[in-house]
Amino acid sequence: MVRTSRRRLLITSLEKSIKDDLTLMALNYLFGGDENDTSGSDMDTDYEDDKWEDEEMIYTDLECKARALLKIQGDRYLAPRGRIEKAPEMHQFILHRMQEIFHNNSNHPQRPVIEQMMVALNRLGCFGNGVAVGMIATCYRIGHGTVEVYTNRCIMAILSLKTTLLEWPTAAARQETKAHYGEVGFKGCVGLIDGSLVVLSTCPEKDGQDYYSRKGFYCIATLLVCDQHKNITYVFTGWPGCSHDMRLMTNCALSKSPNQYFSDGEYLLADSAFVPTLTTVPAYKRKRNKQLTDEQTDFNRHLSGVRVAIENCIGLLKN
Repeated sequence: MVRTSRRRLLITSLEKSIKDDLTLMALNYLFGGDENDTSGSDMDTDYEDDKWEDEEMIYTDLECKARALLKIQGDRYLAPRGRIEKAPEMHQFILHRMQEIFHNNSNHPQRPVIEQMMVALNRLGCFGNGVAVGMIATCYRIGHGTVEVYTNRCIMAILSLKTTLLEWPTAAARQETKAHYGEVGFKGCVGLIDGSLVVLSTCPEKDGQDYYSRKGFYCIATLLVCDQHKNITYVFTGWPGCSHDMRLMTNCALSKSPNQYFSDGEYLLADSAFVPTLTTVPAYKRKRNKQLTDEQTDFNRHLSGVRVAIENCIGLLKN
């Protein structure tokens, strides 16, 4: 349901009030002249004074409303917005964690970590000609091979942080997650799962056609699990972009070794692309030539409201 903001309601109210005042002034101007002509020189002075005061009040009120309308239209919010501390940039966080990894004991020390990461991020964040090694080497005045070295070194350093930054929640942490989702009707839920596509700038040389997705670009299929705080707790990636989410689910450790990840009664919430199992509770999928029942529709609507956290998590990851 569309919800109208207080700002829009106030603007609409002021516009209507100004329109009514202008209409009233126009009517007074059109029909007020007859009384002036009939009264002649015997017109009551008090009546003239009262009439002038009324008109002056209308003009003043109209001016105040117009100023208020312009003020509100010029401001995005009605009330002043509080200052929100900006979270540290992700590259600063990674830079701090990688300081210990970039270490060279030779007589020729490496360039500063921030310079190497700048080259790597520039290359990883570009498409088309912008990703060319020669163009990046010319931009930073380094050798072509140095671009490759910096990129590979940063990637390996980031991957080495996987075991410390990405881990499956412990039994105690899962209890906290289950308590959270139990309050919204999903007792035993320990996370949310969904698939996503990681875009590739170019077509892979080997089996490139397999990486072409249904969305019209080359990519890598990825499976992610997050908790109620949008913290990623599991990642399974590397499959071609044409792979279905359920295909990844079947081949990942969550399905092959569920006892290492789940206790009795624990499961993940998923969308209708997944098949229901002991550890996966998906949304109902409409069968061909059949409609969902009212109960199934209500369940899917409630499930989607809870699962929005994994959608937000993936959005934060990609942005």
